Amino acid sequence: MDRARPRIPVLPLAWLLLGLAGHAGAQAPAATQAPDPWQALREVRARLAASGPRSAQFEQIYIPVGFSTGEKETGRLALSLPDCLRWDYNPPYPKSFLVCGNLAHYWSEEDKAGKRQRIASKNEPGLDLLLLGIEELKSRYRASAAEAELGQIQIRLEPLREIPECRYAVLTLDARAGVLSGLEYQDREGNLTRFLISRYGPLAGTDLFSPPSKIVWEEVAP
Repeated sequence: MDRARPRIPVLPLAWLLLGLAGHAGAQAPAATQAPDPWQALREVRARLAASGPRSAQFEQIYIPVGFSTGEKETGRLALSLPDCLRWDYNPPYPKSFLVCGNLAHYWSEEDKAGKRQRIASKNEPGLDLLLLGIEELKSRYRASAAEAELGQIQIRLEPLREIPECRYAVLTLDARAGVLSGLEYQDREGNLTRFLISRYGPLAGTDLFSPPSKIVWEEVAP
């Protein structure tokens, strides 16, 4: 993740929200039949109301353009439907991100400082997949689905108009467990970000989805 970018990075939160909300704990699709990507999106929305708070562990790898390997970080995800997602990075570079509705937060507990930004959810790549009609989404994205190794299903989404944050995104579903196991997206500069997600479990309470009160917040322009 580009630490120098001043804007709060909503995009990975949005993609993870879409994938985790739709498939964690859901019935797995048949390994021999790749789903229709738009039907899969419909199913994501249909399951939102029935899902409860949950957590998972993640490993993130950021590979800058021109490199074959990159920086690795780990942490925990927390999800509360329909529109809250938080992820916390472990030391040595602890930091936290939270998106709930039209507000995004980024902060460091060590620095006691953070950034807060109001977002237009329907125009944010990833979040729009949850909020707009399917026909309108088809005018924004090209979608495809294919089988992958070890019984996994991959859904690839490509914006039809150029945006700096994303050239494409791929959601990888574990067909046997019925969960999102991976996320990959590439920005327009060619930098690649990968998430590996595992160890799903229930999450008690929703305290994690309120930004901490002892942080000094800086307002970031949309």
